[in-house]
Amino acid sequence: MNALTGRLTATLGVLAVACGAAAAVPAPLPHGQALADLHRAVYRAGLGPQTWRVATVGQEPGADTLTVGVIGDLDDARRALDARFPHQTRVVHGQSVVSAVWEPGHDYPLEGTLRDLKAPGFQVFETGAEGGRTTVGVVGDLAAASAYLDAHYPGRTTVHGNAPR
Repeated sequence: MNALTGRLTATLGVLAVACGAAAAVPAPLPHGQALADLHRAVYRAGLGPQTWRVATVGQEPGADTLTVGVIGDLDDARRALDARFPHQTRVVHGQSVVSAVWEPGHDYPLEGTLRDLKAPGFQVFETGAEGGRTTVGVVGDLAAASAYLDAHYPGRTTVHGNAPR
């Protein structure tokens, strides 16, 4: 009887380990429309927080996670994305995306300078043009960004935060 109980206990132990290992393996990413929906959900997750913004979402061929390029605080982004999309994202440092289409009213040299700006307390994630001024989207301290840009580029910029406009 003790031998039977021992074998049963050992078998249950092997099953428990196998089930635990299977639970730890992330599920594969969806395909088709479900994958497109996941991409959009990841982009939307990066709107609103003041410390980070999603710049790009991509996937390496055969990868089981989405690579999310983030501008701003990578640690905050990792925590938020891991909580919302467990085992589905990998956060990396992102870059501002530049439009290749020339549009009238844009001060492209200023926009390029602002996208490369390394200033304390904020980071630029997008630039544009509106009403004769360069719009500057920032993550971080909006007051510090406004003060810095007003001091260095008086009357040329309008600052907005990381939120849909």
